[in-house]
Amino acid sequence: MRSLLKNVTLWSLTLGHFSVDLLSGAMPIVVGLYLRDSLGLTLSEVGLLLGTFVMASSLTQPLFGYLSDLYGGRWFAVGGLLWLAVLTASLGFMPNFGLALVVALFAGLGVAAFHPQGASGANIASGEHKTAGIAMFMLGGNGGFAVGPLLASVILDNTGIRGTALLGLAGLLIAPFLYFLTGRAQAVASTEKKKANWKIELNPLFTMTAVTMLILVMSFRAMSQSAMSSFTPQFFVDIAQFSKTEASLISSLMLAVLAVGTLVGGALSDRIGGIKVMAGSMILSTPLLLLMYWLGDWRAYWLAPFVGFVTGAAWPPMLVLAQALFNKNMGVGSGVALGFVFAMGGIGLQITGWLAEPDRLGLTNAMLLLSVVPLVTAWFALFLPTIKKGEIQAPAPKPIGVVEQTDLPQV
Repeated sequence: MRSLLKNVTLWSLTLGHFSVDLLSGAMPIVVGLYLRDSLGLTLSEVGLLLGTFVMASSLTQPLFGYLSDLYGGRWFAVGGLLWLAVLTASLGFMPNFGLALVVALFAGLGVAAFHPQGASGANIASGEHKTAGIAMFMLGGNGGFAVGPLLASVILDNTGIRGTALLGLAGLLIAPFLYFLTGRAQAVASTEKKKANWKIELNPLFTMTAVTMLILVMSFRAMSQSAMSSFTPQFFVDIAQFSKTEASLISSLMLAVLAVGTLVGGALSDRIGGIKVMAGSMILSTPLLLLMYWLGDWRAYWLAPFVGFVTGAAWPPMLVLAQALFNKNMGVGSGVALGFVFAMGGIGLQITGWLAEPDRLGLTNAMLLLSVVPLVTAWFALFLPTIKKGEIQAPAPKPIGVVEQTDLPQV
């Protein structure tokens, strides 16, 4: 772990992840609280706009993964940040929902350009400590998600919706530093680069049961977390009568400690196994979420950090397991894995926004229903194979066709 802290390549990718996800993390506040007021959006429209941004950032990730395998990822990292910064800046100047939807659609491409190469580069740079290295990479992203809501709230409270221009400026200022720091990352990636290949080959050492369960775990986890992150501020503004800044602070607290949970979850997974960390964190999530939304008052400030911690712990082993499934062309594989996760998150946003309308479940009941999803996800996680010390081992509820040997990284 100490060697990772001195890894310049890994830290450069972590900075890029922080920058991109800072703007992504600001999006639910910009759209859900400020653009919603300025354009008079419904909850369904908020869900559609945020879902479109997430879907655009997901469905194109395999393409960017392929291109990064072919050409290297330095310009995808820097160009993705610049593209996202410019379009985020312009979002507050859109006069109607239709144009805002178009901007959100194209802004998602900036997110998609960065993530596949960032994740595969972090995997390569981490050496033997892959789960801990991925946790550090994700720490940057989660840190950005934590800072984004609070920064957006502070700026837009003082400037109004057109303060998105200042948000975009923050991304533009970081881009030159990212360009110079990723020079070394590009050199390392070029020594590891394989010929780009559109043919996606699943690791034959994964059983069909394991692949199916991994898809279900990633789907439900992404849907619940994306909807939770996006609609929690609106819940506390609409239901608990918090100010926008107070509601944004809850999101920032949750996401800041989520970043810590990601780092701890990665290190813990290398010691005790990723499946235990995944299932345990998901089981703990449900009662904490139910209590936070049921109470709906100032005690959320105490509960939000615990929610964030257990939510973050599940992601590093999940991503390493997904990368192990695509053991060839890791840029394309990471693009498929991360793109799939983001796509499911976009679907979760649209479903939650639809359910939260007053003539359906309402926002409170929608959030309480969302709180139960991690418990279901934990059950699916028990069917995943345990990858430890070079072997795939059968989980407790034994799936069909367990394979015994592999060279996959430790989870």
